[in-house]
Amino acid sequence: MKELILSSPLILVFLVAIGLIYVLVIFHYAGTNKKLASNLEKLFFGIFIISISGATGVSILPFNKLNPQVLTLASTTLPTIAGNIGLYVLGFFIVISRLRYTLKDSIQVLANIIVKEPFLFVLLLMIELSCLWSNAPLFTLKTSVVYLVVSLFAVYLGKQYSWQEIYPLWRWINIIVVILSFVESLKGDPGANWSGILGHKNQFSFFMAQSAMLWLMHAVYSPKQRRLSIGFLALSLIALQKGGSGASKVLMVVLISLWGYFGFVKKLKVQWAFVSVILFMILSICITILVTENLEFIVVDTLNKDLTLTGRTDFWPIIVDKINQSPLLGYGIAGFWQPWRGADDPGSEIIVAATQFQPPHSHNGFLDLGLELGWLGVSLYALSFFNNVAKAVVYLGRTRLPEAGLPLLLLTYTLMTNLTETGLLGANSIWFWYVVTTVRLTLDTSGKSIA
Repeated sequence: MKELILSSPLILVFLVAIGLIYVLVIFHYAGTNKKLASNLEKLFFGIFIISISGATGVSILPFNKLNPQVLTLASTTLPTIAGNIGLYVLGFFIVISRLRYTLKDSIQVLANIIVKEPFLFVLLLMIELSCLWSNAPLFTLKTSVVYLVVSLFAVYLGKQYSWQEIYPLWRWINIIVVILSFVESLKGDPGANWSGILGHKNQFSFFMAQSAMLWLMHAVYSPKQRRLSIGFLALSLIALQKGGSGASKVLMVVLISLWGYFGFVKKLKVQWAFVSVILFMILSICITILVTENLEFIVVDTLNKDLTLTGRTDFWPIIVDKINQSPLLGYGIAGFWQPWRGADDPGSEIIVAATQFQPPHSHNGFLDLGLELGWLGVSLYALSFFNNVAKAVVYLGRTRLPEAGLPLLLLTYTLMTNLTETGLLGANSIWFWYVVTTVRLTLDTSGKSIA
């Protein structure tokens, strides 16, 4: 089909003309129908979030071409770049009638967010300026601009939508990824661990745990849709099992335990609630490390997990040494893991001695953040994270479940999934939802909620 279209300019012109007609028609109706404009905006956000799902984005067409991360890759062709940018411009054009109203108070809201959440703002500023100290400044600049675009999309979603609106959008995006992953995995080797459309079994399994938790909550709190929710919960749990990741099963237990813990936390004063949530997170980290690293019987026989964490801990000290060589600012965004540079790759010395495996990343989101933005970047993220936990505890006490627990659920998921994998910062759904959570909590706890 692609060759047929490119072989005849007339066919290409005809298809472009039809496309423009459809765009103009949709633009006209979106301008006269507020509900249609709102639904189109949600559709665009759904497609965008699916494309960046997981830590690296989805791997199937057309979503992999829509991921803004492709704009940073040297292998990306000019038509893909043009198509990627063009589609986002078209989306902006179609919903511009809605944006005229939703962007009116943006400066005021942004100023409020910067004042209430300065740590994230300074972190974003570091991201954009990191090309100044990167060994590959042009690549870092392109990547940092993509990160900024993803962050701005997240800021808009967090500003414009309440948790009551975000929750169903989040659930349906996840189940679409689950269903597409089923279709993709059933095409492959029936005996292999599933990675679905997310590229790697660990990231896939983590995502399935998140999806299962969302639909479990919906089954509990929405009895009218309980059968549907249980069906989607079952799909997510089957996919989680097929992923073969022991850490994801531990994560599922942690998330369920956290949800049960909310009833106790809501009864406490804010200060004690904050302390109890932090202690829960620390205990969860300790249990996760204990199970996945030390208990061979549990890991191999019960969780069906290979003992790969030990291999990771072999090269983690080397990575810490690398961070300490550029401790304040790091190597810049995407400035460390650069295998295409060959011998000049700063990460070429990171090798697992026992297997000679050369990792593509740190297998720890916090270490990767340290490599990119130094200990200053890690500190800013940590301050932002604890600030968000404090706000999430306040929000939990003010609001009814299940929406009241979503911020803490997201923060715990972000923390736990970055202990043995990466994705803390980037053009991915983990970073996207973290920014959404930060913005939404800032507005909800400052009394200046827009939605």
